[in-house]
Amino acid sequence: MRKYRYDTLHLAHRGKTVCAYCGKRTFVNYLYSDGTPVADGECGKCDRADNCGVHVPPREYFKNHQPLTSLYSPQIRKPQRQQPKPPSCINAKDMLNTLREYERNPLVRFLHSVFDEVAGSEIVDKVVERYAIGTSTKWGGATVYWQIDQYGRIRTGKVMGYNATNGKRIHTQNNYVHSILSDRYPNFNLEQCYFGSHLIVDAEHHADLNNAERRRLNIDGEFHPPIWLFESEKAAVIVAIALMWGGAPFTFIPMATSGCGNLNPTFEAKRNPNHKIQVLKNRKVVLFPDAGKFDEWKAQGEKLKGFCQEVYISTVMERDLHPNKVDCEINYGDGFDDCILRYIADGKEIWNLICTCYGYHGQWKIV
Repeated sequence: MRKYRYDTLHLAHRGKTVCAYCGKRTFVNYLYSDGTPVADGECGKCDRADNCGVHVPPREYFKNHQPLTSLYSPQIRKPQRQQPKPPSCINAKDMLNTLREYERNPLVRFLHSVFDEVAGSEIVDKVVERYAIGTSTKWGGATVYWQIDQYGRIRTGKVMGYNATNGKRIHTQNNYVHSILSDRYPNFNLEQCYFGSHLIVDAEHHADLNNAERRRLNIDGEFHPPIWLFESEKAAVIVAIALMWGGAPFTFIPMATSGCGNLNPTFEAKRNPNHKIQVLKNRKVVLFPDAGKFDEWKAQGEKLKGFCQEVYISTVMERDLHPNKVDCEINYGDGFDDCILRYIADGKEIWNLICTCYGYHGQWKIV
């Protein structure tokens, strides 16, 4: 691209051209510094002083013609970033219709069978209510994990079958509400959120009350509940029951990514206001990878630098990394909830396990 200014233009007194105004070959063009005419026969001066004598300098010429900047300095337009399409949502009535018939729900039945004697059925019921766990008409009452974001929008519901006796997933029983009800939700734009995202609101409300009391008592510092991020929804629910059983229901916020691959904080995800990771923004987060997934989650957690306030990763499922003894069997792919269930089955206290999973010796700070 040629650079120019008006003072770099000069009249060429050699090689006269035809004057566009009188038709005689007496016109001297204005030239750019590389010798190219600004406008052949139009921008310059006619030497026929008595009969024509026209003089059109570049500034005058470009008043009535395309400006120099558009000819030789084209503006580079910044490409417009495409705005993300708003996520589709499930009607609240469809969710409310599932919040019942828990006697048919295999996961809820399993939770009661484990925790009723040690923690009480009321605690199980409260956690089921807080997480809005539903009962589907599919597969004789499969569990519905409703994905409700921090603004109360119901993104979808994940339907999963369980064995009511051992609490294990039935992998062939797996679907989503928007797919099951596709006739009601055509052209559904799925944008999932983390299971438990809606609990941020209640947890922050309790934190505000506690922080107000701390200020009244002149206690320095404020507390905001960290997010405990698990892979499976069942793990988040079982840990939430354990925390409520221990009298700390709002101290931490157990959530689930609904799959190992859903912790993927890409650049576009951070810029998308509807993306699932937005609930982690500017918060303290503790990652709880399943056994054998530590390095994978640590690599993803490092990408949250500058997005989250702090990011830690628990070592509780890695015997070679965890400084405290976890007194139960740990197999590849097990989650922290499996350890809690094994402790309870063996009649062991779970509180040391809970406390050391996130304490100074039980986690690594990533960012």
